[in-house]
Amino acid sequence: MRKILLIVAMLLIAAAPAMAAVTVNAKHIGLPIKAGINCSTCEVNYVCTGGDKVRAFALEVSVSNGYTITAIRDFNVGESNKVGGGITAAKPGYGIFPAKFRDVINPADVNWVADANYNPLAGPNDTDASGTGLGTNKIIVELGSLYVGDSNAPPSSGTLFRFDIAGPTATATNISLVANATRGGVVLEDGNTVAATLNGHTGAGFPELFPCTGTFAVQYNEYLATFKPRCWAGTNLGADVNWRTQCQGDADGKAETLTKYRVYTSDYTKLRQAWAKKATVLRPGMGVDGNWMCADFDHSAETLTKYRVYTSDYTKMVQGWAKKETSMKPWCPR
Repeated sequence: MRKILLIVAMLLIAAAPAMAAVTVNAKHIGLPIKAGINCSTCEVNYVCTGGDKVRAFALEVSVSNGYTITAIRDFNVGESNKVGGGITAAKPGYGIFPAKFRDVINPADVNWVADANYNPLAGPNDTDASGTGLGTNKIIVELGSLYVGDSNAPPSSGTLFRFDIAGPTATATNISLVANATRGGVVLEDGNTVAATLNGHTGAGFPELFPCTGTFAVQYNEYLATFKPRCWAGTNLGADVNWRTQCQGDADGKAETLTKYRVYTSDYTKLRQAWAKKATVLRPGMGVDGNWMCADFDHSAETLTKYRVYTSDYTKMVQGWAKKETSMKPWCPR
């Protein structure tokens, strides 16, 4: 009898579906991609492996260091199905938002996109959601799926939503991702909660040390293309190094002479060393502080030969020559 029970138990184990393994990731994905959005864009995506599917996600997303979450977008809306696409029509994904369904959807005449307020955010007056929402450093999101037939089920991986953040000048932010226990966390199709792996992101800011304003988008793209010279970002690398006036001719990040001139002879020396060179030539001399690339004051390549240090950089040095920091404009959006 015991042998029979053991065989039956083994068969039941073999027949049981594999438990899903779910990973949710938050990451910084770069510059604004919509007009009027200021600062960084971040994304929350998921991957589900195993024999089960996720029915719903309830997550808390927060940012640090004085940043706020300014917008949420690029989420699925309504039923999960294979027709349509984008935010204006259903597609396979998680488009059922319990709190906003209650607040803005008319069950007798469902129109998922009729109200712009239909989004995954929990209401600020809902349980444990006080002090959260757009304009704060924390949001609570609720996303579920509704579909008929396996072919319309959400895919095993995809983007849940994207959000935009804004924050203080030259400060990075960390993105924290936590399951919201009050709303069930990550719930599988069978109703069971799964202990999902939730990965936040460290140092996601606009963008890697640059000031958090859209006017710095041009510098950022050049920054990526030229091996990320730290001196462009206005950070301090030591007690006597300050890069806030680099874009006005300050190639060494230091004040010179007893009068504390930010742009003076040592800056001119660096300009001469880097004159009429391309980024690929300047890169080996970057060192810890960016070195030769720090003489690229306008953060752009000039002429058809793409010289990083040329006439417009010399003009900026002339304009900043023998000036103290108090009489110079910090940063240089363009």
